[in-house]
Amino acid sequence: FMQKIPLAYDEEKKAWFLERELPEGRYEYKYVVDGNWVCNEHEMKTKPNADGHVNNYIQVARDGTSDEEKAMRERLTGPDPDLTKEERLMIKEYLEQYTEQ
Repeated sequence: FMQKIPLAYDEEKKAWFLERELPEGRYEYKYVVDGNWVCNEHEMKTKPNADGHVNNYIQVARDGTSDEEKAMRERLTGPDPDLTKEERLMIKEYLEQYTEQ
């Protein structure tokens, strides 16, 4: 990981937060707690990499308001969904991380 970014504690909500404007894409991260790198078991996790490391990640997407994005949303969520090979793989990987717990 290239940089450490501190979280801000919200006393009212009793939770730690970090807000950033990010371009569309996938971002992997970990937390440093008491000097140890850890994943949050309640957030999305990657599969182990070649070294066996697992990270949390977030997938950032824009609000789909273009005609192309609306058509894609209808294609994927309609009564007869038509997924590409890449879309099927992405869904499979997402679901597999929860069956392993």
